[in-house]
Amino acid sequence: MNKEKLISKITSNSEIDIYYEYLLGQEVWYFQTNGEDFSSVYDSFKKFISRKLNIPFNNVSIVGSAKTRFSFSPSKNLSEFHEKSDFDLIIVSRNLFYDIWTAYREVTQGQYLDGYTNKCGNIFSGFVSIKDDDKTYGNHTLENWQKKVLSFKAELQLTFNIQHDINYRIYSDWESVEEYHLKGITKLKNIINEIN
Repeated sequence: MNKEKLISKITSNSEIDIYYEYLLGQEVWYFQTNGEDFSSVYDSFKKFISRKLNIPFNNVSIVGSAKTRFSFSPSKNLSEFHEKSDFDLIIVSRNLFYDIWTAYREVTQGQYLDGYTNKCGNIFSGFVSIKDDDKTYGNHTLENWQKKVLSFKAELQLTFNIQHDINYRIYSDWESVEEYHLKGITKLKNIINEIN
């Protein structure tokens, strides 16, 4: 699908329909470009993550421009996936979300947490976002998670021939995923309507 057809779909469908079709569906543009059996590749991809991170299969999803070819982020104006794009994942795990949140709370008892305001906003929205180079502050939960993820991401990139940086968010539940993405789709629709 080209950008013009996507704009037409976005403007003529409800936010929830867009969310279901483009963000939760089985079609992954990135895998479609690499072969015909993209659905089974996506299943294998999710199984790999599920096993490595001990997350249920259905609680893993690809989002962003790797999923749809075009970014749905309101600030990116439907920019097309390119060589510097990130490969974005959603992991839904209440336990993992609360483990990371608790680790952040423990850190703040004795020192300043870099990006505190941003992290608080994310937690309030039902997710945490951790980068490879984030400080761990000597916190065992954060240290163990980063070690696990660094090894996992390298293996994931090799196994599925992903040539892009992998980013992820850990959501507390699917309601938080939906709420976050519906807000973004609403903003995107408003921007498109203002331009047209």
